Amino acid sequence: MTMKDIEKYFDFETKVKVITKDNAENIGIITGVVNGFDTSSGKDEIELDMDTHYLGIEISDIKTIETLSKTAQQ
Repeated sequence: MTMKDIEKYFDFETKVKVITKDNAENIGIITGVVNGFDTSSGKDEIELDMDTHYLGIEISDIKTIETLSKTAQQ
């Protein structure tokens, strides 16, 4: 995946399922993109808000992103 593929999900309200190349499934809201200079892996990552914690997922490891729902902004 590229940033261009991800940007349509980057609105702070779309709940998505991110499936990585190793078939791990993570559900949450994409809240940011972290530059490779600021990550331990040295690669660009998305930040996924999973309600109880945040998860950094390398953009190059993402196989697909599926839209699940839009959350109500309060």
